[in-house]
Amino acid sequence: MKKRTILVIGPVSPQASDMAIAKNLMFLEDHYQLDYLDSLVIMNDESKEAYYEWWKSYLEDRLHCYDAFMGFSFGGVILQQSFALFESVKKSIILFSTPSFADVSLHAKLGKVVSLCEKNQLDEALKVLYQDVFLSTDHPSFDFTDLDRDVAAERLIFGLNRVLETDSRPILKKNPVEHLHLIGECSQLVNEKNVMTPKTGCLMGVPMAGMRVLQDNPVFCQRVILERLSRDLG
Repeated sequence: MKKRTILVIGPVSPQASDMAIAKNLMFLEDHYQLDYLDSLVIMNDESKEAYYEWWKSYLEDRLHCYDAFMGFSFGGVILQQSFALFESVKKSIILFSTPSFADVSLHAKLGKVVSLCEKNQLDEALKVLYQDVFLSTDHPSFDFTDLDRDVAAERLIFGLNRVLETDSRPILKKNPVEHLHLIGECSQLVNEKNVMTPKTGCLMGVPMAGMRVLQDNPVFCQRVILERLSRDLG
């Protein structure tokens, strides 16, 4: 039996090879074929409107190839900005830790990361970012020695600025596409203060989880994801 196909668009990351979420989605591989896409595959100086039009065109050309779409953080923002594509085509859509807009707190936190990158303080920028990405109970050790520092800074500046300048609320109101959105109940970045509850769909808080919902509470997330895909795709 042919596997159903899922396109996964990742979050902002320091390097294109950072697709750690692939490990956390391995539980799907027995029944689904997953393709992973870097959310920063294109970085240019165009307006945000032109930028998201490029993404809409890119995804429209591939709609027939995939049964489901998943977006993590900025990857989810890209999907939200493309919701008009999904109004007439039934696809399963799952978002993870995706802001509908940037509130004051998110502006302050991500703005600080961008500022540090612009001052060539990449290590400090990543530490500040990961302090809010990881749960306070986690104590990760970081090694940034293998990073291409110029590329990493450019990716963070571009991606985080795109997040901060994007307000998806008008699109979410105009194009109420059915979807599931998982956010961590303990998240310091994306939470109910900057996420709009979908008109058609479900916004679900993941217990004992921060931004990294799949890593922080895999049992809960795996069950919910499998149920959703089974319901949508059969």
